[in-house]
Amino acid sequence: MMITMPALRAQIPDWLDLKGYVKELAQLSLDNGFSDLQFDNVIHHRLETEWTISGDLQLDVDLRSRLLNGYTVRNTTGLSSLFEADPNLVDLTKVWTGTKESLFYSEIDRFYLSYYNGPIEIYAGRQRINWARSYVWSPNDLFNNYAYLDFDYEERPGVDAVAAIWNLDFASSVEAGVRLGKNISEMVIAGMYRFNIRDYDLQFIAGHYYDKIALGFGWAGYIQDAGFKGELSYFHPEEDLMDASGTFTSTLGLDYMFENGLYTQAEVLYNGGYERSREGLSGLTQPPGADNLFISDTGYFLNFSHSLSPLTGIGFGTLGSFSSSLFIFIPQLSYSLSQDIDLLLLAQLLKGSEFDIEGLNSNLFFFRVKWSY
Repeated sequence: MMITMPALRAQIPDWLDLKGYVKELAQLSLDNGFSDLQFDNVIHHRLETEWTISGDLQLDVDLRSRLLNGYTVRNTTGLSSLFEADPNLVDLTKVWTGTKESLFYSEIDRFYLSYYNGPIEIYAGRQRINWARSYVWSPNDLFNNYAYLDFDYEERPGVDAVAAIWNLDFASSVEAGVRLGKNISEMVIAGMYRFNIRDYDLQFIAGHYYDKIALGFGWAGYIQDAGFKGELSYFHPEEDLMDASGTFTSTLGLDYMFENGLYTQAEVLYNGGYERSREGLSGLTQPPGADNLFISDTGYFLNFSHSLSPLTGIGFGTLGSFSSSLFIFIPQLSYSLSQDIDLLLLAQLLKGSEFDIEGLNSNLFFFRVKWSY
C-alpha cells in the first residue's frame, strides 16, 4: 500500500515540524560563438526541521545535500577541498564522495536555538542574521551577505553566531550579534538600533567588522506609491584610526507595482571598497564581503516581472556597471506544474570585456524542477 505525504505528516509528532524539497538543476554553458558546449547537473535535497522544546525554546536544524556531476566536476582541480572548506567556526560540512565524474556533499547550514521571553529574543548557533534593506547589494549586512546570481540558494548561507533582539515596540528594536571566530580578526561584533519615523523604517549600525570599524545607516519607506530603500556603510581599518583610508559603500533602490501587475525594481551601487583582485565569474557567485560587494566600483540593477496567470510568471533583469564593461542579462520563466512542483527556466548572459576570459563560457542556461514537501 502506498503511503502518501499527508499520511506521513499525520505521523509526525506535534513538537516536530518537518518540511523540505528536492530539486533537479541542469545547466548548459555556451561561449559567444556557440561552439563550446558544457553541461552540469545538480540534484539538491533540503530537509528543514523545527523542534519545539518548550513554550519559549526552539531548535532549528536544516540539512542541505547536493550531488554534482558534469563538466565542472571533471575539469576543476581540488573541487572536493573547496566544498569541504566550511567558512564558519564549526565544521558542519562533509564531502561523502568526490570522483572525476561526481561529487556528493552535505552541510548543516542552520543549527540554532531560539529563546523567546516577552520582548526578548535570543538566538545561538548557525543562523542567518539579516540586516539588509536593499535587494541585490547590502553594505549593512555585516554577518552573512550573499551573491545575487546564486539564485538556487534561496535560503542564503548561515553563520555561527549569537544574536539578541530587544523589541521596544511594534516598530523599534535594539539588536546585537557576534559572529564567532578563532580570533578577533575572524569575528564580527555589531549592534543595530531600528525605529520608525513617518512611515520610514530607519536603522543605525556600529561595530567591529573583522579588522575594521563599521558604521552604517539604512532605511525603507515610500515616495508616494514607490518603495524607496537604501543603505550606507563606512569601513575604517582599526590598526590606524588616524589614517584616511576608510571607504564608503552605498546603495539606493526603488520598486513599484503598476496597475497591470508589472513589478519593477531598480538599484544602484557605489562600491567604495572595490578591489580588482575580486574579478571574473567567481566574484559574482561567491558571497561577497559587506565592504566589497561587487566586481566593479559601481553597479546597477533593473528588473521587470509579471504574472501572466496564477501559474505562470516571467521576468527580465539586467545587472551591470557604470564604470566597467560589464553587462549581465537575466531572463526567466516560472511555471507551477502542481501545488508542490514548480518549473524554472532561467538564463544568465554575461557580456562585456570583463568577461573576456579564456575558457569562460559566458552564456548560462538553467532548467530546474522543484518538488516541495
